[in-house]
Amino acid sequence: MIPRIATGFARHLQSYEAAACAQAQIAARLAGEIATRVAPGARMLELGHGTGFLTRQLAQLDPGAIWLNDLVAPLPALGWPARTRVQALPGDAADLRFPEGLDLIASASMLQWLADPAALLEKAARALRPGGLLALSSFGPGNFPELAGLGLPPGAPSYRDAAGLCADLPAGLQVITARDESIPLAFPDARALMDHLRSTGVNGLRAGHLSVPQLRRLMQEMNRAGPTTLTYRPSYCIARRC
Repeated sequence: MIPRIATGFARHLQSYEAAACAQAQIAARLAGEIATRVAPGARMLELGHGTGFLTRQLAQLDPGAIWLNDLVAPLPALGWPARTRVQALPGDAADLRFPEGLDLIASASMLQWLADPAALLEKAARALRPGGLLALSSFGPGNFPELAGLGLPPGAPSYRDAAGLCADLPAGLQVITARDESIPLAFPDARALMDHLRSTGVNGLRAGHLSVPQLRRLMQEMNRAGPTTLTYRPSYCIARRC
């Protein structure tokens, strides 16, 4: 699973920034939950920074130090406050040693790709100082219902709604807020929808594994069904270490 994810995202890094409008909204909303709860000078770790949707928001919080992790993406080119120490932490987060005594660990739109998100969250919790914040977004099991209704199986192994994210948290973390959301996107036709998925590298359902004739038949069925929509179902969980 990890090599497939790395290949998919690496291939579409150039188009992701413009195409991933839902992920940009999700990062902004997660940052809004963080902003009032983290003081300037905080020590932060972001897991799965990608092209920097959430990273840009964290930079505005004037961190003292921030570690940025991603499987394939280079560090986003951002203007940081003069005092902020920025450190790359590339690779599979499950295999990395996290810094200790962190004030914040944040991750937007990444956890659904992990086979065992609970193990990573336990590791993250140990890296937080008492009072430190864990801020997460993922996607619920109802993600992309339009495509699921056409019989495509989920491609990400760990879809979690807000309740599922909370259930994955280890002991010692107190949930502050948890909620689910829907972000519907409209497209002129099925080809535009599939182009969107391809441009983000986030084909959460396995249309990418269909043959050309199968994909053509699927798009014809989608066009006959009426308005072409794709609904993201993000989930959010904010918790504090006791």
